[in-house]
Amino acid sequence: MGLSKDKFVQPGAWAIIWCKASSSVLMAKRSAKGRSGGVWNFFGGRIDSKEDPRTALVRELSEEAGLSVKAKKLVKLKRLEASKSDSRKNAKSRDLFFYLLTVDKELAPRLNHEHSDFFWFKQNKLPQRFNRPTSIAIDCGVLDKARARH
Repeated sequence: MGLSKDKFVQPGAWAIIWCKASSSVLMAKRSAKGRSGGVWNFFGGRIDSKEDPRTALVRELSEEAGLSVKAKKLVKLKRLEASKSDSRKNAKSRDLFFYLLTVDKELAPRLNHEHSDFFWFKQNKLPQRFNRPTSIAIDCGVLDKARARH
């Protein structure tokens, strides 16, 4: 039995920002005033209609982190189709795209109103609370794929 159409929402794209020098991943903490306040996530978000995932992610990185990134620098790590992106009963599903952005050294993003903090985490010392796309990414091994490329 497939998911009904009303269970699908706009697809999204997220960046696993990996620092080669420290073998750490950049995460942002959602602002308490916004949706999912206080949880940690990868930078990214919804893909607008007629936008491809890389273009959407370039836009999201600029909006959320003040980063100017060329689309060709984003290496595709994984795509999860909506029907496989979340197995929770009654959960809305969407296509999820995860990309790797490698940086030479840790940088400090310019956060917008959506986030209140950021931190560079070692993979074995991640925080406990994530938004749903970040949790799904970690559960399906996206961080392992990112680390394996370095």
